[in-house]
Amino acid sequence: MAGGSWIRSRLLRWARSAYNGGKYQAALRRSRFSSIFFRDASFLDLTARSALMLNRFDVAAHAYRRASDSGWVLKNHRENHFKAELNAGNLLESLLLISSDNSETAIGQRKLVVKHLSELTETERVEIIAKISETQNLHEDLAELLPWKPQKIELAPQPQSFFVLKNETYEIGRYKRELSRIRNSTPHRLMNLFSSSIKSPMRTILLPFTFTGLLLRIAREKLGLVGKIRVESFPISNRTAQNRDSVVLFPTNGVGFGHFTRLLAVAKKIREKSPETEIVFFTTMPTLHVLAEYDFPSYHISGRYRFNEMPPNIWNSICEEMLNLVFSLHRPSAFIFDGSFPYRGMLNALMGQDDSMLKVWLRRGSIRPGARNIPVDSINHFHAIVRPGDSVGLVSEDELDHGVSLVQTNPITLIDSKEMVEFGTLRKRLGIPSNSLLCYIQLGAGKINNISSEMKMVLESLQKHPQVYAVIGESMLGSRIPSKFERVRILRDFPNSRYFTDFDFAVMAGGYNSFHEAIEAKLPTICFPNLQTGRDDQLARALVAEEAGCMVVISERKRNIVQAAIDRMVETEVRGIMRNNFKLLHRENGADQIASWLLSQKNSN
Repeated sequence: MAGGSWIRSRLLRWARSAYNGGKYQAALRRSRFSSIFFRDASFLDLTARSALMLNRFDVAAHAYRRASDSGWVLKNHRENHFKAELNAGNLLESLLLISSDNSETAIGQRKLVVKHLSELTETERVEIIAKISETQNLHEDLAELLPWKPQKIELAPQPQSFFVLKNETYEIGRYKRELSRIRNSTPHRLMNLFSSSIKSPMRTILLPFTFTGLLLRIAREKLGLVGKIRVESFPISNRTAQNRDSVVLFPTNGVGFGHFTRLLAVAKKIREKSPETEIVFFTTMPTLHVLAEYDFPSYHISGRYRFNEMPPNIWNSICEEMLNLVFSLHRPSAFIFDGSFPYRGMLNALMGQDDSMLKVWLRRGSIRPGARNIPVDSINHFHAIVRPGDSVGLVSEDELDHGVSLVQTNPITLIDSKEMVEFGTLRKRLGIPSNSLLCYIQLGAGKINNISSEMKMVLESLQKHPQVYAVIGESMLGSRIPSKFERVRILRDFPNSRYFTDFDFAVMAGGYNSFHEAIEAKLPTICFPNLQTGRDDQLARALVAEEAGCMVVISERKRNIVQAAIDRMVETEVRGIMRNNFKLLHRENGADQIASWLLSQKNSN
């Protein structure tokens, strides 16, 4: 032992003498050699400082990382570590080192990193900033480096007066819209080609080619591959007076509550920040009583699938007429749409509104490779696209190609943790003992899958633990769920997440809303990702939470796997560790960010 100490001291003196004599190459070589035999902070310090003096920044950065991993603080550790990472080109690591420091020194260091980032290619810059956003909120100076930084949208003034619509004004607008639809219909365009061709011998000769070309053009328009040519446009806006302090929100739904829930969350935040703003819903969602609870006026149009073989053009005409009436009555200063694919009737109605109305598409986007793209001419009807975040990083696809402003936010949740009910509320309501373990079950969104077999498997596994009660979250859009099991209750409410304080753990699918609601509530979860959805990669989303240690993901539904997961989840220590790990994924509510951005756009014009 004494001999080892003597050798260490001699080696340390040997390396220091070289460093103090300005022989940095020798000092680096000697300290690295010595560290083979002695895992010591002193040798690592000499290695790091010698490498810095020789401008071997990658070696220095590696040494400082080793020291940090071992819990050692070297001489001028923080300043030298940042210098090494920055000059080695490790911009991500440089930013992470100063992320929690608001001192003047850190501010100056951040400016250096931002300067280096601005010199990278757009692809490299976006990749680094995206990785930073996975663990922390972006500072404004970093957000400005993104290619989709939203520009200020200049809109017309927004006075407050309310206007009573005149019947003759609306009738004129309706006739103009009908005439515009006729002129842009396929039969009219084909007949117009025939009539114009017979007026000229040359056009008559070319008619077989021009006719074929027009048919191909119309087919591509219907497939959304090219924008639709407007044969003739009319000033069909019904805005006979200026805008009011009003916002119209259009969520689509029919299978689940995704689009509806996100816009309802945004509406709540708008009301909190600006109580005088009128908020109006126009939606295909059948559960309007939910909006009545929040005192939001609403207009309902049934989805086309609810009608008996109604052609798409007829349904879109109804949608256009109803939405134009809403615009005429309320004259909103902003319109927000949340849906996967914009309806043609809605786009036609937007086309009739001038640019004094802010038009926004809240588009969560696809994270499943190969998902169907949107029609090429849909984005251009909007001033901005808002992309709510997810656990999986999303790459903006179509928006950048069209030059539209892009706003990216954190994930959206309807209920914040402070809004959840007091512990015991649901247990008393459903007659569940307060000392029991309570499991929440929500498998599948509305009508997508047949979940009966998975549900049975979960309930049978839970029944083997007599202290466990289960509450099945029944969708308002789905059929009633029968249950013959003991200690099982049914909850058909909205949103069920307000009761998450009463649950000890959950078994849920990996949909966007339920996933982020579990994160907000820090609810330990066994996740059954739906692998059959068209656009939503639930497995990729859920695996992020499993890696963070706050969810268990089961992609292969086998009885023994499900039973093993539930057996572990009933253990208090396991749930405690999972709850603590949720802090790695928790973010500020994106609905609050969207409301702030929307009001800043609206109020500054």
